[in-house]
Amino acid sequence: MKNLTVKYIFCAFLFLAPNLCLSQNFIRGVVQDSLNSPVFAASVQITESNSGKVISYTSTDSKGKFELPFKNSGNYLLEVNHLSFQRYKRDVQLKPEINIDLKIMLRESYALLDEVIVKSTATAKQSGDTISYNLKALTTGNEQKLKDVIKRLPGLEINDDGKITTNGKVINDLMVNGKKIFGDNHQMATENINAEMLEGIDLLNNYESFSAIKEIEGSDKTALNIKIKKEYLGKITGNADGYGAHKERYKAHSNLFRFGTKANVTAIVDLNNTGEQALSLKDYISMSKSIKEDLKNNDAALSSFINLPSIPDFLVQNNNVETKRSEFASFDFAYNATSKIAVNGFSIFDFTKSNEKILSNKSIFRLGQPITTTDSQSAINHFFFNQTKVNIDYKPNQNTLLNYSIIFDPSEAERGRNTNTEMISDSISNSEINDRFNYTLGHQLSYIIRIAKNKLLSFNAFQEFKQQDDDYTLQSSEGVYGQSFTNLSQNKNIFKFETGLFAKYTQKIKNHILRLNSGFFTINNRFSIENSLNNSFANQIKTNLDYSFFDASIMRKIGLFQYRFKAEFRNSIISSGGERKEIFQFLPTAQFKMAFSQTHNLTLSYNRTLDFPKIEQLNEFSYASDFRNLVLPSQLSYSEVFNQDIFSVNYFKFDLYSGTVLMANSSITEADQSFTTNTNNRLYFNEIQNMISPKYFTWNSSIGFEQRISSLNSKFKLNANHIYSDNYNHINNLQNRSKTNIYTIKGSLNSNFKSPLFNYEAGLFYSLQKSIYTLFNSDNEIKRLTPLLNFNGRIDNKFRYYINNAYEIFKANGSKRYFYDLGVKLIYNKDGSKFKYWMEGVNILNMNNPEIIEISSNNNTFSVDVISRLSGYVGFGLSYQF
Repeated sequence: MKNLTVKYIFCAFLFLAPNLCLSQNFIRGVVQDSLNSPVFAASVQITESNSGKVISYTSTDSKGKFELPFKNSGNYLLEVNHLSFQRYKRDVQLKPEINIDLKIMLRESYALLDEVIVKSTATAKQSGDTISYNLKALTTGNEQKLKDVIKRLPGLEINDDGKITTNGKVINDLMVNGKKIFGDNHQMATENINAEMLEGIDLLNNYESFSAIKEIEGSDKTALNIKIKKEYLGKITGNADGYGAHKERYKAHSNLFRFGTKANVTAIVDLNNTGEQALSLKDYISMSKSIKEDLKNNDAALSSFINLPSIPDFLVQNNNVETKRSEFASFDFAYNATSKIAVNGFSIFDFTKSNEKILSNKSIFRLGQPITTTDSQSAINHFFFNQTKVNIDYKPNQNTLLNYSIIFDPSEAERGRNTNTEMISDSISNSEINDRFNYTLGHQLSYIIRIAKNKLLSFNAFQEFKQQDDDYTLQSSEGVYGQSFTNLSQNKNIFKFETGLFAKYTQKIKNHILRLNSGFFTINNRFSIENSLNNSFANQIKTNLDYSFFDASIMRKIGLFQYRFKAEFRNSIISSGGERKEIFQFLPTAQFKMAFSQTHNLTLSYNRTLDFPKIEQLNEFSYASDFRNLVLPSQLSYSEVFNQDIFSVNYFKFDLYSGTVLMANSSITEADQSFTTNTNNRLYFNEIQNMISPKYFTWNSSIGFEQRISSLNSKFKLNANHIYSDNYNHINNLQNRSKTNIYTIKGSLNSNFKSPLFNYEAGLFYSLQKSIYTLFNSDNEIKRLTPLLNFNGRIDNKFRYYINNAYEIFKANGSKRYFYDLGVKLIYNKDGSKFKYWMEGVNILNMNNPEIIEISSNNNTFSVDVISRLSGYVGFGLSYQF
């Protein structure tokens, strides 16, 4: 480390030495506020009075001091900017061999600053809280969609879930020309907006659409604004695509946009049986979040007592299916009716049908020798999902905001599965049908008013309904769960209703912000089961949680040293079955931040959360989970409290000159007790019982690095993650400690050749999962290695080619599988023509259904699954551009 530091210092000296030799004169000074306190991180620059060309620039240090070198004499303009103060300007006359010393006082500003250019480089420029990317310098011109462009921008990523992230966190808002698009469904925009439509991309830090909040409280949100070229505004643009391949494979896709000054309208339709899934599992989970996420200007630690709806098992499969057919349609709009009223919303429909085929070898651990089984499974799945959401902002004046949003999302999943099990010398067949219907209806109202120059009041109210209805039937060649009958019919129903009302007062006192927050929530839950496994045909449990809270926080969000302290006091009254308990909780939060600049910071934080058992975990009756797992009456009490202490550290540095990005995150979560299960192994099935675990610990760390390599005209990216978990479960009533380490490394080298003929992406993905089970003194190891080498380019401005190569290697406890994925795409598009033709081959070395191996390990089961994956295809397509 010492040698590395010396090298950096030496390189910096070589870089600065010529300037030091030539620049003998300086403008020095100190920047202070009206109380003579130093102003940290103010931008200072001198420009030519006539041309406006930047001659020199810097930023103030923690003592408010700055120093600017200059070489040439003449008349110049000195400018000082800071987000919290009014802009300062003065004319200066520079003379050789004469230094200038200044004392500058800035006046506090309560209005948003106009654009202030702090840095301008080949990669990006920073204007206040906005980083504007130079797309011409960062792209090759061969990018097809918005996602291809974003992947080339320093500091931005598209994660495995299709979400846009910065500094390791998902951005809060995605906008087109300042108007929101598709809510949290970033993939809808990134995979449909054409790269050629992009004028620019801005990353907005400390983003807040309502200026009163921004000026008094500041903001921790981020947004990404996509700017569309003028020639695409005010008219219908987009594409209509058709594609056909052998074995009756097809794709039909259309994306239509109309971006205007007052309104944006988007329509997307996609039909295919190639395996392309517009709505993934992660999208479904993200879209199933609570309406509480929409509440404006409230940072209350809202209860997570209500969980997500049941997740269709087959959504996890992605393309690990024999066949898949998808029908998808979406509509999005944003309309600024007047300067006071803005409306945006979307509606998404997704229909999916798939067929699965899996050969699963399982080792079920128990005392003595493990039980070994072989399951041969085939399944047919149907899935429907819709989400419709509308958001309305009404601003009668610059100090008042009224916001209302409503969301409705019904979904239905039907799964028919046949399983033949070979166990010891027996062969058992099971047939299952699972029909699930869920819906969520929620709405919220937020009212925010600035009552004084530095004071803000916020009021929030919301209601949310959730219904989950699950019909399950099982037919078996043996008695069901050791019973005499071979058929089982079951209905499982969960209903949840939550409502809340609370208010917040905020006051800005010089450089500090004081918040007081108070509210009341009530949550009603009902869980019922009807089957023939229990003494009573109908079984039901109800819980009710009422809690009131008060919290106070103080924070400082400017300067080198920033911090936030928060204390929440919560009084919960929880009842069930005629019993009632009152629980008082103290929930502290602390955060310390060293803001070296707007793009360089170090943050340390701590917070405590609490939760109660979910209604599904409190069953007083038995029910079937699937043909192999029977859930017994729970050992949990409705009043159990799960506290978590979370410690985290985050480091971020983004050099706008070089495009170098360094991100490092680490967090530790500890709990004295948590939810777990006890699994009793029977010969043909498992009995699972919910219970308390004595300990829970996780450590999650990640590091990301990006560096342009000018000599190679390329960019190197590295992401590494480590997750360690230490928890307990029980096997046959004996405690089993499970320790798991998961390591992932993803590195890539991406070229940025200005010659359009050839560009490449070379990369490597590696993952290792190691699990240790103390009860059995055993460990499992799962490895995956995927090198890739992709090429793309343009020939004669008419042809574009894309070649993708990936070789996947799977290893687990002696089992191996190899999978080579080769894809080719050739596009012909003549200048000035609205038609585009292409030939595309996907996974062309596996034209019949290939097999891959997947390994999973949980509780007492280790499973090695051989899965039939969608076969490759080759075909031709035609596209028309509007």
